[in-house]
Amino acid sequence: LPPFQTEFSGYGKNKMTFIMHLRRTGYSFAQLGGTFLVHYPHLNSPSRMEWNRGPEEANPIQRKDGKMYKKSPKEVSVKDWKFYKRGRVDASFVNFRNWLRLYVKDEALVPMCDDSQDDDARLWIDR
Repeated sequence: LPPFQTEFSGYGKNKMTFIMHLRRTGYSFAQLGGTFLVHYPHLNSPSRMEWNRGPEEANPIQRKDGKMYKKSPKEVSVKDWKFYKRGRVDASFVNFRNWLRLYVKDEALVPMCDDSQDDDARLWIDR
C-alpha cells in the first residue's frame, strides 16, 4: 500500500489522496453486496475548526429569498489563502496531484467516469 501523505494529517484530503494513489497504482476496488456503510460526519475537533476558519467575507450569508449563499474563493479579496489551514492543505493537494501525474505510472484498472466532477473550483488557491 502507498503511505499516507503526512502533510494531510489532522483534517482535509487525507482519505481522498490515499484513494487517488491506490487507484493510480492499480489497486482493485470491489463492491460488496449485502452490506451497509455509514460515514459519520467529523466532530468539530480543533483540527476541523481550524480547517473551517477563513476570512469573514467567505462566510455564508443569507440572501433576501432565505437561501444561503457562499462566495467562491475567486469572489473573496484575500491576498494569500495559505494563511488559512484549508489554503495550505489545498496547495499541498495540488502539489500531490501534480506529483502523482508526473511520477507515478498510471496503472489504474478502471478509467475515471465520464461524468466525474472536477472540484477545482472549490480549492482556496489558484491552480
